[in-house]
Parts: sequence; C-alpha cells; structure tokens
Amino acid sequence: MEDKYRELKAAVEAVSAVDAHAHNLVDIRSSFPFLRCFSEAKGDALPFAPHTLSFKRSLRDLAALYGCEVSLSSLEHHRESSGLLSISAKCFGAANLSAIFLDDGIQFDKMNDWEWHKSFAPAVGRILRIEHLAETILNDDAHRTSEWTIESFIEEFLARMKLVAKRIVALKSIAAYRSGLEIDTEVSKSDAEKGLLEDLNAGRPVHIKNKSFIDFLFTCSLEVALSYDLPMQIHTGFGDKDLDLRLSNPLHLRKVLEDKRFSKSKIVLLHASYPFSKEASYLASVYSQIYLDFGLAVPKLSVQGMIASVKELLELAPIKKVMFSSDGYAFPETFFLGSKRAREVVFNVLARSCDDGDLSVSESLEAIEDIFRRNSLQLYNFNGVAGSIESQSVASLNVISRIPPYKDGVAFVRIIWVDASAQHRCRVIPVSRFYEVVKNTGVGLTMASMGMSSFCDGPADGTNLTAVGEIRLIPDLSTKHRIPWANQEEMVLGDMKINATEAWEYCPRNALRRLTRILMDEFNLTMNAGFENEFYLLKNVTSDGKERWVPFDKTRYCSTSAFDAASPILQEVNSALEALGIAVEQLHAEAGQGQFEISLGHKDANLAADNLIYVREVVRSIARKHGLLATFLPKYRLDDFGSGSHVHLSLWESGRNVFMGSNLSKTRHGMSELGEQFMAGIYYHLPSILAFTAPLPNSYDRIQPNTWSGAYHCWGKENREAPIRTACPPGVSADLVNNFEIKSFDGCANPYLSLAAIIAAGIDGLRRKLKLPEPVETNPSDHDSELGRLPTKLSEAVEALSQDKVLIEFLGENLVTAVTAIRQAEIKYYAQNSDAFKELIYQY
Repeated sequence: MEDKYRELKAAVEAVSAVDAHAHNLVDIRSSFPFLRCFSEAKGDALPFAPHTLSFKRSLRDLAALYGCEVSLSSLEHHRESSGLLSISAKCFGAANLSAIFLDDGIQFDKMNDWEWHKSFAPAVGRILRIEHLAETILNDDAHRTSEWTIESFIEEFLARMKLVAKRIVALKSIAAYRSGLEIDTEVSKSDAEKGLLEDLNAGRPVHIKNKSFIDFLFTCSLEVALSYDLPMQIHTGFGDKDLDLRLSNPLHLRKVLEDKRFSKSKIVLLHASYPFSKEASYLASVYSQIYLDFGLAVPKLSVQGMIASVKELLELAPIKKVMFSSDGYAFPETFFLGSKRAREVVFNVLARSCDDGDLSVSESLEAIEDIFRRNSLQLYNFNGVAGSIESQSVASLNVISRIPPYKDGVAFVRIIWVDASAQHRCRVIPVSRFYEVVKNTGVGLTMASMGMSSFCDGPADGTNLTAVGEIRLIPDLSTKHRIPWANQEEMVLGDMKINATEAWEYCPRNALRRLTRILMDEFNLTMNAGFENEFYLLKNVTSDGKERWVPFDKTRYCSTSAFDAASPILQEVNSALEALGIAVEQLHAEAGQGQFEISLGHKDANLAADNLIYVREVVRSIARKHGLLATFLPKYRLDDFGSGSHVHLSLWESGRNVFMGSNLSKTRHGMSELGEQFMAGIYYHLPSILAFTAPLPNSYDRIQPNTWSGAYHCWGKENREAPIRTACPPGVSADLVNNFEIKSFDGCANPYLSLAAIIAAGIDGLRRKLKLPEPVETNPSDHDSELGRLPTKLSEAVEALSQDKVLIEFLGENLVTAVTAIRQAEIKYYAQNSDAFKELIYQY
C-alpha cells in the first residue's frame, strides 16, 4: 500500500501536527510510575499492563527511537542516564509537532508547568480544566468554606475564568469522570448550592462530584466559552476505573446540544469517544457544535483497534471536524507514540478510502492537512492567540510552522553528514526555511558527495559516483540539538535518501541501521559500543616568521599538570556533551605531548555512532574557541604516540549483556557461546575491517608493534598489545569477560561504516558458529613468526576487503566499490606527496 500511495505516505509523515490535547510532563524523579506511559490502569491492575498489545508494540517503538534494548528496564535505564531534557528533545523532535495544547488541570508528582514545555515545541497553548479551577478555589486557604454560597462561588469562579480567557485555547470538562455526561442545563441554583455544600462537607481537600453542582459549573462555563469563542473539550469514552463507562457515552449530551443557548458553541469530544466512536461520528454529522478528537484511542488500542476507531469516526463525521491529538502526559514518550501511530493509522484509513473510491488521492492529501493541522488551528483560533502558525499546502509539503523552535532566536540549522572518507560536512539552512520546508523535504546533494577523498572535493576515479544525479539529505530530527558553543544555531544529523522516504544505498547511517536490523531479526541481539577518543591539542606559534602548530604541552600519560592546564577547555567540552545528552565516563592526559582521551559510556551501535560524531564536533569546536586546534589524526607526528578511537563492544538481548558468560552459556574464555561466535567472526574478518576502521595511509603509521595499537593478527585477555582484547571491569567475576575492545579503530574512521562492517563480520561468525583461536597472553611481537601481522599498509587492507565476499554482500557491492576506489586514490596521492598527511590536522 505504501508504494501505491507514496505521495500520501510522504505527506502524512511530513505534516507538522498540532497536538490539540495533552498534559504536562513530569521530572525523571517523579513518583508517577513510568509503566503508566503505556496504560490507563493503576493500582493492582497496573502490573498487568506489560501483557497488553499496546505495551509490547510501544516498547519496540521506543527502543528503536532510543537505540536501546527492547525491555522496560533498559528503557528506564536509558531515560535515567539521558535525563529529561535529552529524551524530551528526541521525542518531540521525532513527533514533529508544531504546537501542543496542554490541559494542566491533572496533577502529577513533580510536574513541570505548561510554559516549561516551550523549550520543546514551537508553540504551546493552555487548556483550562473547569473542575480543577473550581477545586482550586474551594481549597484556597484564603476562603472560609463555611461562607460559600452558589452566588459567591460562581462570581469568583467566573472572574478567574474570564481573567485568563484571552490567554487560553480552550476550556475542558471531566464531568464524565465525576457524574456523567447526562448534563442538565436547566439545573436550579438551589440544587447547585445543595451540591456545593455537600461537596464542601465531605472534607478537605474538596473533590467535587455532586451532579447538580457539576452540571451548573458546566453550563456557566459553556456560556463563557461561547462569549469568548472558545471550544469546550469534553472527556468522553474510556479512561481509568474512576469513570463509569456507561455514563461517558456522548449520546448523553443531547440536552446540551438541543439547548438553544448553545447552538453556536464548539464542543470537542475527546478520545474518539471509544468505544462509542460510531455514536460520536453520528453526533458530529447531525450537530454543528460537535467536533472529534482521537487522542488516547491512538495509541492505546491495538493497531486494528486504532484503525477501526478512526475509521468509525470518519464514517459519518465531516473530515473538517476530526482532529489529531496525542493525549500525551507525564512522559515525553507518550507524545512520540501518539504522533507516530496517528500518522500510520490515518495513512491506513485514507489509503483504504482511496481504494474504496470514497476519496481521491488529492482529497486525501487535503484530509491530512485538515486532520493534523488546519482543523485545530481554525477551531481553536490559535493563529489569533499566538499569531504565528499558518496553514500551508500539503501537496508541496510546506506544512511546517513558521515559529522558530526557540523564542530567543536561532539563526541557522546545520545538517551534518559524514562521507566515506569520514570528513564531517554540513549544509547550513536559515532557521525559517528549515522549519518551513527543509525539516521535511531535506536538501539536494550531489551523488558525488559520497565519492570524495580526504585530499580532493571531487569524486575519486572508480567510485561510480559523479556530478550526475542528486539525492536528498533528510534531517533526522531525533538527533537535533542546540549547539552549545554557538547558541544561535542548531545541528542535526542527516540521512541520505533517494527521496523523502527511500534510503540511498551509499548512506552510512542507513548501512549501520540495516546491519543492526539483521542482527536483531536473525538473533534477537543488539551490539552496544563505547568509544575511547584520543586527540591532540595543538597551539599556534610563530618562529622565524612562520606559523606552525605545536603540542599544547609536553607532559606525559595521566599527568596532573597536563590536565590542570587543559581543565578549563575540558570542563567546557564536558558541559557541552552533557547538554547533548552524551555521558562522559573518564578524561585524562594521554602519553603523547598535548594528547588527551575522553571515554564514553556504551550505547546501542546507532546511537554510539551518532554520539561519536558529536564528540568530534564538540572537541574541535571548543578547542577552536580557545584558540587551539584539536586533531584526531592517527599519527599527526611520526615521532610521537598515535591517536586511536578504541571501541568496546558487547552483545545485548532484552536488556541483558549476553556477551558475558553465564551459568547458561559460558566458554573457557569467559564469554558466552554467542559472544565467542560473534567475536570470532570479527577476528577472522579483521584484515578487511581495517579498510573501514583504519581508512588512511596515516592510520598504518599508528598501527605498529609495542604501541598498544594492535599490530598483529591475534586476540588476548586484557592484552593491550592485541588488536582485540577481552575486558573484565570491576565487580565482574574473574573468570568472566564483560566486553571486548578493538584497538585498530581511529579518529578518521566513519563510525557508521566501521560498525556496520564489524556487525557484518559478527553475524557471519554467528551464522557459521565460528570459534576463536587460542588467546595470546604475552606481547604479540614475541611471536612474530607465528602470528603474522595485520595489514601494514592501507593497500593490504583494501586488498583483503576486495576478496571478502561476506562484507561485500552485507554492505553492498556498490558501496564497497566506492569505498575501495576512495582508499586507492588516497594510497596513490599520499605515496606521491609524503608530507601531505600533515595538512589533515585541519580535517580530522
């Protein structure tokens, strides 16, 4: 269906939606249980939530978004380690919302106020819950409850409501929860006062539930809504067990709808009125006042349940009356899940309507704009309130809000990609154009961009990539961040695609995603990676009238004085990484003069690669800010130590490290059988993997015996001279290993292609159930004649890759051909220009 209705699919994914009903987020430390993210259940019923269809589906969706294991514990660990700001930025970015309307009348522990959310949504509107306003007044210590009459209370109630009426987007009632929707619009003041006193006499805190009092509040509030042209949202259909489902059927509202005073009112039935969706659709078709919102039903139902519910809404209701909301609450993940599933469900329903002949494709495109955006903007008059969100044409995909994401002014957005020679490149877009157009459609990029070498901005011969042809560089909004060192800019990583939806075979990020998917689909495994980033800090000096870059200092490994000198810079680096949600585990001075190392925690391979790109950006940019130059070049000086980007790897299944041996599976080497097979695959393919992890001729100046860089083809336990070593951190039994490290990985490697090659080799090991040879327990150079060297120069690694049918098949022949041609061009160029590598400090 997606191929048949590709235009429809692209439009539904691109539209920047107005989330017309949601609630506030809570702090990570809130006592509100994260399991409530997936269910309306609470108390003793909540532990059964993980056995629902919605939970199982949503868990996979979130694990894919975060790049973590598919388990609740892994998800909770990721949330806690990342922090609320990081996960909120990722969820809201992926949700693609141009505005959110928050009902802040539901109270959660450690809840953020509604204005706090402006950091994550271009615009935020407030919904006033009338029952919460009433209870706030009645529980105010400034008033003596014994003195309330219905007259004095309603005077205070209406005064407070009118005070904010021009600064809100809607009123809302939860009468369905308290006394039901059979609201009597002619309830007398005397009955309302009896109800008021009954609720007051029940004790503090006051919790209003008397039907006469609630009906009177509702009627008065609807009159205010009408006078200020505000919609009234009404909870209908399902919720938690506080609600009597029989009384939440919207058909009970007939007396309100037939009351002539309210013939021009605007009433929004929330939650698709599930399971009364057909009834809601009927009401919307025959009463001009009724509008429909399908949040909560999407995403809390099964896929077929969601589709059926939205389909039932559209059976009778005019499309102009149906609106999206996420009903997001407490957790940013609920906004993402609501948006993601709403887009899929609406696409499914509209595509089938096209198949049935109910709609044409052009009419469906119009419906997407109506449902996700235009209907809400018009009904809630949000352009009038905020003066900022405008409706645009879906057909041209110009459906993004014109509001910049930060009110204090962002000028540019950098879309970053990393080419096959691992150079960081970017296109910079003025913020207004980014959010109007580029956010969804990307920018055009010549196909030659993936054929460029480290010495020439033109495609290398033999890559089959030329100036002919164009792809789209599409920003991955889940990676978008405010730039800590350039506060008027944002940055986002880009995916290379043939069009808005189809991945390009040369895209490095897609290559890694594809291999991680194969690993998951075949073996239910994910690979985690943690990088150690070594780099030099250089300062510019002038001697004999010439400028040159020299080491920042001349101290040694783990020197306190070296760290002391660089501490202000490294503090700023650490702060910037924290702002990007990247956790640093250690920092120290390395053995080279002016050399430092930053070690990162392990993450899913995709996220680890993204983080590595941002770490390089941070280090180089902060150094430049301080008048220094940071370089990750493997061997910037041939007479000093080299810089690597060692990577620690492990295998995970459902939140558990299954590389490490256990009672169920343990080899004599301390890892599991799966772990040995995976690592053995990497061991046997290591010569060809080096064409990715050590991609420059200069890389092999670093990979030398007795330099802890892994020069010989072997592996060892805690042997830092081996290219692959197993590691056992504190707290793990001495006969077990927790992860393994690849040392022949440097800062000029494209991390996506390198990790993709590593996973491909590991999959081969799993498929063939390969075994490791004996570990080398001493310095490998003592066994030179027995072990044999890994490639001693780039040409040997390239030759190994050209013969490696497994890696070629996994990565794709065209991609490997391009990489090989780039490497061959670099081999030739640097052989003819022996000092040219010195210029690479400006690029890596």
